[in-house]
Amino acid sequence: MKNFIKIQKIALPHENVKEFISLNIKSGKAIDLGCGAGRDSIFLIKNNWNVTSIDLKNTQSFITEKLSIEELKRFKFIQTSFENLNLEKNNLVVANYSLPFCKKDFFPILWNKINSSIQKNRLFCGEFFWRKRFSWKSIKKEMVFLTKKEVLDLFKGFEILKFKEIEKDGKTALGILKHWHIFEIIAKKII
Repeated sequence: MKNFIKIQKIALPHENVKEFISLNIKSGKAIDLGCGAGRDSIFLIKNNWNVTSIDLKNTQSFITEKLSIEELKRFKFIQTSFENLNLEKNNLVVANYSLPFCKKDFFPILWNKINSSIQKNRLFCGEFFWRKRFSWKSIKKEMVFLTKKEVLDLFKGFEILKFKEIEKDGKTALGILKHWHIFEIIAKKII
C-alpha cells in the first residue's frame, strides 16, 4: 500500500479525465470509483466539480492535503467495497483502473448501480480491461475482463463520445512493468 500511495500521490490525472474536462461540460456531482490517492478526484474538484471519492482503502488524507479550504467543501470520501456500495444520483461517474478489480460475479450488479445512478444527459468516464491480450488474465481469475462487444453492450442507452482501444507496455500503480490492453470510454446517458 505504501508504494502504491507514494506513486499515486504524484500521479497526474488520467488522460480521459483531462479530455472530459476539455469538453467544457457543466460541472455538478461526480463520483470517483476506486479513487486511490485521488488523482482524478483532485483534478475534478479543482475544475469546480463536487466529488464523492470512493475507495476500499482509507485514502482520504492523501486527497485532502492537496485541497484548499474552499475546495474541501466540494469533497466527500466514502470507504467501502464495491459489494457494499450505494450510489447517489450524479452527473458523472469516473472509474479508471477500478472496475476490473470488482469480483466478476458481482460486476453485473455493480454496473446496474452505476448505470442507475447516472442522470439522463450526464456522463461516464472510465476504463475497462480488454479480454483479448491482457497479461493478468491468466493469473487474476476473479477480475473483470471484457471484449469490445461486451463493453459496448454496457453502454446501450448512452451516446459514445469517445471510445479508444489502447495497447501498450507501462507500469502498474506499484511501479511494475506490464502489458496493458484497455478500452477507454466517455459516454453520455441518453435514456
